[in-house]
Order: sequence, then C-alpha cells, then structure tokens
Amino acid sequence: MDANKIWNQTLTFLKDEMTTVKYKTFIEPLTPSFADDSLIILTAQDPFSQEQVIPMIPLIRNCIAAAIGKEMDVKVELPGSALTLNMIHERSSAAPVVSNESSASQLNPGYTFDSFIVGSGNRFAHAACVSVAEGGKQYNPIFLYGGSGLGKTHLMHAVGNYVLSRMPSKKVVYVNCERFVNEFIATIREGKYDDFREKYRNADFLLIDDIQFMERKEQMQVEFFHTFNELYESGRMILMTCDKPPQSLSYLEERLRSRFSSGLIVDIQPADYETRLAILNRRIQDDHISLPDDVVDYIASNFASNIREMDGAYKTVVAYCIMANAFTLENAKIALKDLITKPERQVTPELIVEVVARAFNITVSDIMSNKRSKDILVPRQICMYICRSELNMTFPKIGEFFGGKDHTTILHACNKIEKSLKESDTEISVHIDSIKKRLFN
Repeated sequence: MDANKIWNQTLTFLKDEMTTVKYKTFIEPLTPSFADDSLIILTAQDPFSQEQVIPMIPLIRNCIAAAIGKEMDVKVELPGSALTLNMIHERSSAAPVVSNESSASQLNPGYTFDSFIVGSGNRFAHAACVSVAEGGKQYNPIFLYGGSGLGKTHLMHAVGNYVLSRMPSKKVVYVNCERFVNEFIATIREGKYDDFREKYRNADFLLIDDIQFMERKEQMQVEFFHTFNELYESGRMILMTCDKPPQSLSYLEERLRSRFSSGLIVDIQPADYETRLAILNRRIQDDHISLPDDVVDYIASNFASNIREMDGAYKTVVAYCIMANAFTLENAKIALKDLITKPERQVTPELIVEVVARAFNITVSDIMSNKRSKDILVPRQICMYICRSELNMTFPKIGEFFGGKDHTTILHACNKIEKSLKESDTEISVHIDSIKKRLFN
C-alpha cells in the first residue's frame, strides 16, 4: 500500500483533533516509512519526539480508519530501525536485514555537516573533519577531545554520513569504544578473531568514539595497536574522540599514546552564547515552532557547558509549554526549575561582557575591540563599571582584562557611569538594572 497516500489522508483528520502547536511539533514532522494491508510505520526525528507520539497512537489509528475506511496497526520508529528495514526487505522477498551490522545504520542520519552549528569553540575541528570527509589525507589520525555534549560525536557521524552519501562503495565503520571492547571480549570467548579483524582492518574510515574506554584493557590495546598500524600504513583514515588529550590517557600503552598524538589533535571548547543561540534557533526552525526570544535567551544563558544538556532543556520547555498551552518565560522557568542551580553560577568578567553584549545587541568581540563609537563605547564602560562595583576588581586588573588598557581609562569609564546614575540617566539605569538581574538573580 502507498504509505504516503495513507498518511496524507490521515493528516487532514489529525489536524482537527489537536492543538496547532502539538500538530506542528510532533505530528507534521513524522515520515511514513512503510505500509502494508495491516500496518503503517511512521518515523520520528528523535527519541524525544518518538516518546511524545507513542501515546497518540490510538488517536492516529482512529484517524486512519476514518481516512481510508479500514483499521491499521501503527508503529512509531526511529530512522534506520531494524523493524522498518526488515519489513521493507521482507516485502521485496529479500532476506531480513540485521541493521546494526551495516555501516549506515550505526550512523545517526541527523548528524550531518549541514546540521552542525559552527562557532569559535569548534571551528577548527569542523574544518578538519570536512577536509577528511572530502578525501583529504593530511590529517591522519584525527583525535577530537573535549567535555561531554560539545559535538564530538556529531562531527564523527557527519564524516561517515558525508562519505557514504558521495562514495557509497567506501567501507565506513563507526563504533563506540565500549561496544568495540565488548565485541573483542566476545571474539576471545568464541575464538572468531578473523571475523573481528576483517571487520575493522578492512575499513576505509574507522570512526571510534570515546577511546578512553580502552584504558586498563591490555589485551584490547594490543589488538587495537595492530589494527591502527594496518589502517594507518595503508593510508586509510582513523578518527577518534575522547574526553581528554592523548597525553592524559595514563593507563594506555605509550606506543598507542604516541600514535594517537601523531596526527591532528583538536580541543573542542564549550560553545559561546552566540553559538548556543544559533543551535537553539536551528532546532526551533526544524521543529516548526515559535519560541519567544526571552525563552530562547533563558535556555541559552543557563546551559553553557553542555550542548546535550541544553538540548534536553529545550525539549523539556517545549513539552511543558505545549501541555500548558502557552510558550512563556514563566512556563520555561517552571519547566527547568529542577535543572538550573543558580548558586553554582560564578559571575566572571567574561560573563559580564557576554550579558552586556546581549543587552545591547552587539557582539563580545565588539566590546573587547578598540572601537570607540558610542554604541560600543557605552556598553564597554558599563562592563568596566560592573567589574569594579560588583566584583571589586582593581583598575589595573580590569585594564588587563580589556586588552591592556591604562588604569586611568578604566577610572574614567567607571566615573562616567557613576555620574550618569547619580544624574538619573534613565536609559543607563534601566540597562544596568536589567544586566544585574541577569547576572545575579
């Protein structure tokens, strides 16, 4: 049966059965992947969307029956699911597919270069991975390291997806190191060393995530050493991610550490505010919803160290606001009240500059530059004033932070802002009150 035809007819009924926000957020993005006489499989974009749609299955069944005059079972799956692939292959009389053994099925189709937001903290890593995916071999191996949730895995999947989309004959093998270790343990138990080595040593691109799990596993390290050498010497690409640089893997053999360090080592830093904002706006655009600017700012401001946590906060806010039937800052604060711990937030000169830049709709680079136009100069002076009045920084320290400015320049800036406040300059007062609330409340 034509899955698209069934689903398009069903959508006309579903649209009338729920709020516009819920329909556009969770139902409209669903893709019909398979249909036969009794079953339709719908593909959700991500696990969160899948969780939200599953309780709606009885309603979807009813709308299908109303649309086409017969009842059908409904399954909601994720991209590349074994159920979907097996149903498609069974229908075409092919042998069922074990999806987790194929290169593509181990890659998240949503993790592409197009969906990756480039910022100052990840620009170099992104450029290196694009170069490798396009066939460049000057960086081998590539070792990406950084904290959790900063985009290392996304970049690795993007390389694999890019290569397979343009060179489908290439053998791309992606594996999380924990699974790699478990496979090796099973290999030892079953004695199938040839199968294990054929899988990994014949790869054109070996993408191995969380390499730190190999520490303290001596036999595994010996096997990987030989795998690494064979791939490297034959000019095939090796990409690894880790939570720390190679030199810090103290429970890894020295010969492996030296090989990991022989290529390109890239540190991925936490995303700055502008990058976090861009990531959230991309999600909002992809989800076809409208989120007020103050809600987006609230999420971006309070989840600065981990993009994965920020993404979870975004989904939590969307789900709560849909249930409350109102996208407001107040609802966002309620939704995230247990996830945000304000006392741990340390106010620093860097944070002050970031908050002031947002308040005046300019960039951090503008404030830290030598530009002297009024739209830049006044925010810079406010930053200096707050560093002095709230952090008790000395004039020389403030001058050092702002690029080596003389302490008399800092003194002049602080005196000017103080004078404006004493003279009841309403515009300056409102700005400073608003900035202090963002910093300290």
